[in-house]
Amino acid sequence: MKRPWIIGITGGIASGKSAVTNFLENRGALALRADRIGHEILESPIVQTKLVRQFGQSIFSQDSKSIDRKRIAALVFGDTPQAIERRKSLEAITHPPIREKIRQELDKVLIAGTHPWVALDIPLLLESGWDKSCDAIWFVDSPYKDRLKRALARGWTQEHFDAREASQWSMEKKRSKATWVLSNEGNLGDLEPQIARALDAIGPVRLQS
Repeated sequence: MKRPWIIGITGGIASGKSAVTNFLENRGALALRADRIGHEILESPIVQTKLVRQFGQSIFSQDSKSIDRKRIAALVFGDTPQAIERRKSLEAITHPPIREKIRQELDKVLIAGTHPWVALDIPLLLESGWDKSCDAIWFVDSPYKDRLKRALARGWTQEHFDAREASQWSMEKKRSKATWVLSNEGNLGDLEPQIARALDAIGPVRLQS
């Protein structure tokens, strides 16, 4: 039975982490995306009750049926003492169930041995210690101006972008933890040969012991 290599994808906001994960998925990797799992967790009545207790009813969307992620983001991102405290509260509520769900899915694929690689697309991969579960850490390097442009195209403001960035490790610190750096300066097609070289550097698919 084959044991997949676990590849952690990190980088700045809007650096192209999802694009790299998509490329890996197209090559046969199982992609575990924390954002997707986070969306599922926010639909949990238990989690919603805890969030409302902590932040109030204003975090719901206009239809009052779902949590508005942008409203929560406006409360918790930034480097002010208030934002930091609110972010800690949010993480205390949402991170344990997200971590548990990722761990469950990861354990399943490790047992099944049906994929050559697993791509962990987790925004706070390093900050939350997921790098300890990885065989390789790929840092997606992209200039600030390009990342900001992508974020603005998604409907973000520069203030929101900078606040989110301030809540994470610096680019230099993230890069220092990487085993491989992928350069993304706007042309996604340039990523494919880099990903191929990075996979070659990891080595052949292993057999379960």
